[in-house]
Amino acid sequence: MARLPSAPPIDLATLRALWKPRRDSYAQAHLYEDNRIRIHRAFTWLEHAASCRESELDDRLLAQWSGLAALFARWDGAKGQPVAQKAALAAFVRQLVATDQDGLLAAALLRDRAVLGGVFADRYLARFFPAAVDLRGLYERRRWEKLLALLLERIAFVHAQVAGGGATYGSRENRTVVKRASMALDRITMAAIQVVIDHGYSDDWGELCWPPARR
Repeated sequence: MARLPSAPPIDLATLRALWKPRRDSYAQAHLYEDNRIRIHRAFTWLEHAASCRESELDDRLLAQWSGLAALFARWDGAKGQPVAQKAALAAFVRQLVATDQDGLLAAALLRDRAVLGGVFADRYLARFFPAAVDLRGLYERRRWEKLLALLLERIAFVHAQVAGGGATYGSRENRTVVKRASMALDRITMAAIQVVIDHGYSDDWGELCWPPARR
């Protein structure tokens, strides 16, 4: 197994700088357009999330999830609609972990263990996910795919509540769980984009969801 990186988490500006030469090179050659669009969409949402004030925590979570969804969403051409989120996300996580040659996801999961652990320890989420998760065992066995899938399952639940109108906007009642989900999502999405840029830019991540209109 590759040695896990020990550098601090990457930020948006650094990611953009990393992406720009690849983007420009492939764009000029008309290569990997679907993935270029995916990454471009993800950046726009994450930049909006970063601009949100502390009082706009709901907006931040919604934008962060849209940034991740720009990467994992895929289109079902036969049905003329997006692949169901649960299936699309599961396929993305499997492929992402397999593509992560440098162990960036594992490094993020280890480095930010306290932040990510807060999602699993949240008392509100425990009402809906009562089955105990052996976090220590998952970490010790380096079950990164399983750990990431369980984490995103819970974040998806929080996002669905906010996006579906299941909570009052800006409500003080759910600030803790939304903040925990947002912090965890930030770490994971940054690492995911870096994995795609570094090693998955030319790969097939499924049919592009909501392809832009061609004139």
